[in-house]
Amino acid sequence: MDVSPEQPSPSLSPASGRLRLYAGPDIHPQTLMLRFLLLGSFVASVAVPLCTLIDVPVARWFLNGHLSGDVRQAIGLTESYTHGIGVLFLLISIFTMAPHKRWCVPRLAAMAFGASAVATIVKMFVLRPRPTQLNLTVASHDAAWLWSFDWTLDQIAAFDAGTRSFPSGGIATAVALSVGLSMLFPRGRFLFLLFTLFSTVERLQTGSHFPSDALGGIACGLFWCFVCLHPKLLGILFEQMEPQRRGYRLVNRGIRQQAA
Repeated sequence: MDVSPEQPSPSLSPASGRLRLYAGPDIHPQTLMLRFLLLGSFVASVAVPLCTLIDVPVARWFLNGHLSGDVRQAIGLTESYTHGIGVLFLLISIFTMAPHKRWCVPRLAAMAFGASAVATIVKMFVLRPRPTQLNLTVASHDAAWLWSFDWTLDQIAAFDAGTRSFPSGGIATAVALSVGLSMLFPRGRFLFLLFTLFSTVERLQTGSHFPSDALGGIACGLFWCFVCLHPKLLGILFEQMEPQRRGYRLVNRGIRQQAA
């Protein structure tokens, strides 16, 4: 999973003998990809206050059971996409059934589990009740603003999951996992996007999160992907672990020697 945005590694074209950009089996994210991740994280963060205007109506809509039982059951199956055990099984499957992509498993694991960790750290400072903790039948729009901040971590010892709704760690995991999988298996990127969408709906229909919580999870997931993919941040660590990247450096070294 080469993530260098500055200069993709070149190789010699068999037909012309001229240099061309390397086109391997995996997608190599460029500067545009990194900018998209950072911009997406920023936009999602800024949109959180605006999204609180629809938090209570959306939560009430799901509470009233407008989705059929079969649809709810199908959506509920995507919970494993946001759960640590489900992610672990997926990583094991890639390691077992795609040997040529085993080198990317450490980065993919760091992206998925790290995004959840980032969301958990934010939860430590934010106190917000989940939809299931409120009487949505009579709740007004003001109920979406039952926020408080524990900057000194005085209440961290009594970590109550019912009052730690923002942001959604599961959605952060799903977003980061989808970004990583889309880079490894580009033909399935729309499928991974669909899994993320269904995972978001699952968190909403179970009353675990408000839509603004989902946006917070998206922001955390995209930002952590940026950190893991940027060649001057954690990306440089994973590049040393990936044999493809070392192979590119050998190609570049050979080309420079020939030019000299």
